[in-house]
This record gives sequence, structure tokens and C-alpha cells, in this order.
Amino acid sequence: MARHRKGSVMLRDYIILGAAGSALLMATPAAGQATANAVTGAGDAFGFRNGDEAVGIYDETSVRGFNLEAAGNYRIEGSYFVRNSGVSHFFLENTTVRIGYNTLGAILPGPSGVVDYRLRDPARGERDSLTVGLDQYAQPYTELHLKHRSRDDRASYSIGVGRVFNVRDAQGGRGGESLLVAGTARLSAGPVTGRVFFGEYQYERAGGFRIAADGDALPPRIERGRYLGQPWARESGQRRIAGVLADVSTSASSGIGATAVVSQEDPTRGYTQIFAAMRPDRTIAARVVAVPQQRSTAWSGELRAHVARTTGRLAQRVDVTFRGRVQRARIGGAQVVDLGRAAFGEAPAETARPVLDPDAANLRDRVEQFGVGLTYRAAFDGRVRVNVGALQTDYRKSFTAADGRVETGRSAPLLYNAGLAWRVGRDVEIYGSYSRGLEEAGVAPAVATNRNEVLSAIAVTQREIGLRIAPAKGLGFVIAGFDTRKPYAGIDAAGAYRFLGRVRHRGIEASLSGALSRDMSLVLGGVLIDPALTGDEIASGRVGGTPVGVPRLRAIANLDYRIAHIPGLSVDGGVSYIGGRAARSRIAAPGASQPRVEAIATVNLGVRYGFRIGGRDLVARAQLLNLFDQWSWDVNGSETLSYTAPRRARLVLTTLF
Repeated sequence: MARHRKGSVMLRDYIILGAAGSALLMATPAAGQATANAVTGAGDAFGFRNGDEAVGIYDETSVRGFNLEAAGNYRIEGSYFVRNSGVSHFFLENTTVRIGYNTLGAILPGPSGVVDYRLRDPARGERDSLTVGLDQYAQPYTELHLKHRSRDDRASYSIGVGRVFNVRDAQGGRGGESLLVAGTARLSAGPVTGRVFFGEYQYERAGGFRIAADGDALPPRIERGRYLGQPWARESGQRRIAGVLADVSTSASSGIGATAVVSQEDPTRGYTQIFAAMRPDRTIAARVVAVPQQRSTAWSGELRAHVARTTGRLAQRVDVTFRGRVQRARIGGAQVVDLGRAAFGEAPAETARPVLDPDAANLRDRVEQFGVGLTYRAAFDGRVRVNVGALQTDYRKSFTAADGRVETGRSAPLLYNAGLAWRVGRDVEIYGSYSRGLEEAGVAPAVATNRNEVLSAIAVTQREIGLRIAPAKGLGFVIAGFDTRKPYAGIDAAGAYRFLGRVRHRGIEASLSGALSRDMSLVLGGVLIDPALTGDEIASGRVGGTPVGVPRLRAIANLDYRIAHIPGLSVDGGVSYIGGRAARSRIAAPGASQPRVEAIATVNLGVRYGFRIGGRDLVARAQLLNLFDQWSWDVNGSETLSYTAPRRARLVLTTLF
């Protein structure tokens, strides 16, 4: 009988191994360690990143159809800060997109959601690692990651260095390199806990190209991986970030804290090649937007204090928060190099490299924002949870033109949020919320006539209601309806990136995630959105009624399975579906419709194996991304196109020591 059960388990394992091709992973991972696993760590399907692997229907660039990265709703250890550059897995343990139910525990969450970063705090005895690999497009790279925690648990650190030796991309660009140094440290002394983190990233890479969606139809397909840029269009620059967090427990139920972060984007030079105006003979005009050194720096911080009290079955907490940021940007000085016309899909003839003058970046943009907020959170008898908050903010923006002319703007709105969750059964909870916030509207893209201009912040409202169920042990199911409204920015008829009207995203989202068994983890999710635009531009027929880049349907399915009778071996897979979406705001001619990007479904497969050689523990990771080599145009907020990445492989080997 025991032999029969063992044979059944082995047969099941081989069946799942063979069927893994029907499952899939998710978002394209970047260079990272073989030990990172997002599927097993995700609490829902709304966006989770562990190391450099991610899973979910949302990420920082798309939450309920909106760009959360542009909105600027970031938290680190729950504390407010402005992320003006990149972050690193050397100092981050994981990243969670908090939306809906998951914002009930947050202080003053934004209407569009929150990207919540958790700093690394290595466990005692956690191993150091050395990683080598071939990332997507056969980029060789290596990483060294050192971690330590003191025996008395008072201190810890995580620091790493990573190097990519031949930076390549989906468009055929190659020959660059990058260097990353980043880390974090914690020190606790009695009631005081202090944390610091930092990151410095330097890069050189080939400039990318984008294709304008002219007329009523999209351009025909072209060969992927063939570089169409100019040989001299080599971008370079730096990104850096540093911060400190300090918290003091003044009593068992109260405390104070502070956060300060500086974040800087510092590109030395940048190039974007634009193809537009295709003719019937399939020739297309090409130009390069060459940008001298620009620099955008953000200083941000938070002062906070809280007091908590529990009386009988009622637990209450009040938080007082003071937030502030000062953000400066030096922009301008771009040159447009005409490359003439070329056959579509072929590289234009090489031209002379433009001479870029850093002093030509003579436009200045400055934003100052300060606010004081109050949050009340309460839980009663484990059945009812409440989160109510208000933030009085003062927002000021100034723009200095090349001739010294200064344009200023100011607003001082009262922002607020209210959320309620009620457990109506042992495994059933209903919740609802309403919020009004002030969010960033983004930066004008390189293809716009006002490129790099920072748009003014916008007022955003959101309301939602949802249901959370635990259908079985280890599984969680969430379904919610939402309605989000804000001003809409796009490219107008003159080529400027500005506000064109108002947008409303009304939809339904669902998530099922957790452990199906001890060896199998599942993440399923989807969102159905009804996006709509209103305003004078839309009513006149000059702008279409659908926002650019927003699919009506987006869905993912991910599975991770550990092979029980082969210790250390697991397989994973995932499918991702993105529905059709509008490619441009403007209407080409009276009675015409907006061109649309077609839907695409991609399949990814992966395997992870931990083993020992010569007394060393190693973990190998292999992935095959876009297994069936699906092809589609993709569109972003600049209303230009690029093709989706082709089928590609990723191989990573991490040794622990």
C-alpha cells in the first residue's frame, strides 16, 4: 500500500512537470538572484515583487489602468517619500502594490493605490550570495550580495554590487554596460531604531526608438531585434538614492519617527529615435531627439507620531504626520536631428553626431509640497476595522523659461480618505472606501513639443466596495468594484503633452492566491475596466473617447510547484493576457476612430533547482519567456509604439556561502 502511494505521488509529479508548459510566470524579470520567488510570497494578485521577480495584474506602471509610477504614491516601511530614481533589491526585501482592502492599514493612502517597499533586515545566519547569469537577450552579469545580523539582533546590514557587462535590449541595442552598488543597514539601541539605505547606478546603453501611430491604422509588423538607431546614439547617466529612517518608542503604546530621502535622476545624455508619417510606399520619416544632461532631484521627508490604546475589545490608534518635498528639475536644450526617410523596418542612413551643450538645458521646474495629516484607525472585536484620515496640503509649482519668465501655480486642497471593513462571517469580510488625493500627472515625453515639462499635480477621487473570502485554508479570494476619476493628459493636435479632459475608470477586479497544497502555490487575477474620457476636446471630435494604453481586460495565472521526491526542484509557469487598447488620443479625420493595439497573451516557463557541489549550496534558475514568440505592438503614455519582446531565455546560478 505504501509503495502504491509513493508511486502515485511520483506519477503526479511527472505529470505536473510535463504539463508545466500550460501554466506560466508573469512580468519580465531583470538581472537578479536565482533564489527570488514572487509566486510563493504574494498575498494576492494585485502586484508583488520579491527580489527581481514579480507577479500580479498590477505593477508600478499600471494600477487599475493608471500609471502609479507617475502618480508618485510611494512608501518605504509605510513612510512617505518621493522616488525620483530607481530602487534596488540589494536594499529592498519585497515590493507590494497596495490597493483596495490592503490600504486599510495604511496611513493616508493615495486614491490610485500605494507602492509599499519593505527594507531588507537579514535574519541571523542568512547566507551571502554570488550570482552569475545570462539575463534576457544574453546579457552576461554578476552580483555579489553580503548580508549579516548581529548575535544580539541589534544590528544588520545588506549590501551588494552588480555589473552587467554587455547591456542588450529587445530592439537589438547592445554594447553598453552598467554598475550598481546599493545596500541598507539597521541599528537598534533600546527604544531607538535607525535605518539607512542607498543606491548608485551608472549606465551606458543604446538609445531606443519609438514609432508614431499615424492615421487610422497601425503600421505593419517589422523584424524584432534589429537595431534601427544611429550608431552614435549611446545614452549614459546615473541614478542615485539615499535615505534614513528613525523611530523611537516613547512607551509601549506610543512613538515618534522621521524619514528623509534624497532621490536623483541624472542622465548625462539621452537619445530617442522617432519614426512617423508613413507613406503608401512604406517609407517613413525618422528623427532623433538628442538631449543634453538633465537633472531632477527630489528631497522628501516625514515626521510622525502615534499613540495607541486598547480598551476591552476596542483597539484604537491615532497618527499625526507632517510630510514635505522639494523637487527641482533642470530640463531643455534638446536638438532634433532629421534623418530623412527610410524604408520602414530598415535603419536610416547614418548622420553626423550632434554636439550637445549641457548649458543649453536652461529651463527650470520646481515643486514644493507640504502637508499635515491626521489618521484614526480602529478595530473592534476582530469584526470591524476603520481607517479615516485627512491631510491639509500646500502645493506650489514654478517654471522658469529660458528668457527668465516665471510661471507659478498654487493649490491648497484638503485631502481625505475613509475605509471600513466588516467581518460578516468567519471567513467573509466586506469593505468599502472613498478617498480624495493629490497626485503627480507625470512628465511630458520626448516626442512632445514640451518634452520633459513636469505637469501640475492633479486631484483624484476613488470609491470602491469589495468582498474578501477565505474559501479554503491557505487561500484568499478578493473581488471589488471601483470608480476612479482624474484629469487626463495626452498629446494634443499641436504635439504638446497637456490636459485634454477628464478620465473615469470604472471596473471590477478579482484575485485568488495562496497555497493549494504544501508544494503548490497559485496566483490568479484579472481586472475588467470601462474607461471613458469627457471634456471639450472629446466633445469636439478632436480627441477620442478612450484613454490611451488602457486595456478593458487584463488577466494573469501563475503556478509554482515543488517536486516533493526531488529535493530542491520546483517548476513554475504563468500566462499573461492584455486586451486591446487605444494607441492615440487624437482623431486623424472627422468620423475616424482611434487606432488600437491588438490583444496579446504570452506564456512563460521556469525551473529552479537547489543542490550542493563540493560542500557549497547552489541554486540554478532557468526561464523561457514568451514561449510561443507572440508579436504585438505596445503603446505607452507618449502615444508611440514599440513591439513586444520576442521569445528569450534567462539562466541564473547563485551560490550561497
